[in-house]
Amino acid sequence: MFLKQLYYLREIDRLRSFSKAADVCNVSQPALSRAIRQLEHELGVTIVDRRKKVFGLTAEGVRVMKWANDILRNVAEMRNEISLSKEDIAGAIKIGVIPTAVHIVPVLMDAIKEKIGDFSCDVSVLPNAEIIGKLASKQLDIGIMYYDQCPQAQAFMVRALYTEQQVLAGTSAYVFPYQDEISWEEAATFPLALLSKGMRCRQLVDIGFQTAGVVPIIRLETASLELIHARIMSGALATILPLSSFPLRVPPTGLLQMRRLAGFSPGSIGLVRLSEHPPSDFVAQVWKVGLETDFRQQIDNLCWRRPN
Repeated sequence: MFLKQLYYLREIDRLRSFSKAADVCNVSQPALSRAIRQLEHELGVTIVDRRKKVFGLTAEGVRVMKWANDILRNVAEMRNEISLSKEDIAGAIKIGVIPTAVHIVPVLMDAIKEKIGDFSCDVSVLPNAEIIGKLASKQLDIGIMYYDQCPQAQAFMVRALYTEQQVLAGTSAYVFPYQDEISWEEAATFPLALLSKGMRCRQLVDIGFQTAGVVPIIRLETASLELIHARIMSGALATILPLSSFPLRVPPTGLLQMRRLAGFSPGSIGLVRLSEHPPSDFVAQVWKVGLETDFRQQIDNLCWRRPN
């Protein structure tokens, strides 16, 4: 058995295609097929169900795939640890974070460097479901996500970090009420840029408007926070987003106004990982630092602006 056979198998499973996997692995399709058949022969099981028109693994193949992922991950960890020892850094970690919490990652990174030392970090911005999937397949070490969306299973360990504060935000192109809180009825009068309907943050916003019995003026729906921020700062639209979706270390300019939404049902953000022992002491240390970091205070430090 060779590592390249496990790598080929992983790509076949990921892409659900022999031809696409061959392209990614930079080998011919016949060579890739031979490698998988040789692996099946060595293990004495059929891994890929070739009787079906739609690609699929056999029951034995699913078990082999699990072991293959674990082996490839361990090999990657070994290579990474050897590389890190040469670079004299504390460790490496892979983090998955939902888009609306991405700005708390620099806060976590600074806390890790201060308490543990220099390190390497691979951050992926993903929806909840993908974070769960990549944690389960051990492609991520830690997730930052809506923890009420995490499967209620012993496989995962979940710890609360903070509760979101949703705000109506816009430039001085719009006249916001002077008080720090705004009603859903008032918010519905502004042209809005909102996150896509499949995102948990947007679903909470929709619930707010539905509960108030009003229909918002939606002019832009997108999964891109960058696009929403650009449209807001140009004065073209207003938005409703969590405070944590704005840069925490760079206060909003004097042009940006924020108002809390009255009676909003907030989402809860948490730290998630597999319940089994962390893959390294460094990941265990990062988990501890994450739980000790006061993200609530960092978020509350954002400036609340009124137009001059």
